[in-house]
Amino acid sequence: MTVSRSYTLQFMILLSFLYLSCDSFLTSPSSIINPSKVKQVSWKPRAFVYEGFLTDLECDHLISLVKSELKRSAVADNVSGESKLSEFRTSSGMFIAKAKDPIVDGIEDKISTWTFLPEAPLATVDTTSWPSVLDHHRHQLVSTIGTRQEENGEGIQVLRYEHGQKYEPHYDYFVDKVNIARGGHRIATVLMYLTNVTKGGETVFPEAEVC
Repeated sequence: MTVSRSYTLQFMILLSFLYLSCDSFLTSPSSIINPSKVKQVSWKPRAFVYEGFLTDLECDHLISLVKSELKRSAVADNVSGESKLSEFRTSSGMFIAKAKDPIVDGIEDKISTWTFLPEAPLATVDTTSWPSVLDHHRHQLVSTIGTRQEENGEGIQVLRYEHGQKYEPHYDYFVDKVNIARGGHRIATVLMYLTNVTKGGETVFPEAEVC
């Protein structure tokens, strides 16, 4: 199965067959998930669209965290596993630390609830590092937020595709021993679109059995 991305000015997040797009903040994730908003678009592979998964606040917050820090996206070398630049992939991006702040942690909780995939155990976190604008929410969250480990998934990766940029069709798995030992293959991918565009920016599964 190959995956391809067309080209436009686009922010998107790759969390590591579900598609999600922007439409509660600090609310129980189980009360946010609405099955009626889910549309199945393929069974092989299993792919679904969830309209309005993120709020505008959450989208804007994720963009603001990374906008000035984006670097050219890389690919993994098939032998060494080291990251390298390639014309095969020309977007820019960066990873966000798990549970970086209350909004990021809330998004991670929501993804876990929606996918039925558990989050990694929590370690202690110093909540004084959270933005002061969120001070009034801090006390209700301090008992549940921490620095999440990598064992159940990657941190959120924000990617930006500007006009003409791309990720060529590819098989989304590792062949090198380094990355397989580090985390192994993804069993599910969640894509959350942070901006509304009229054309382009989509991810395509060319061999999907469309419903």
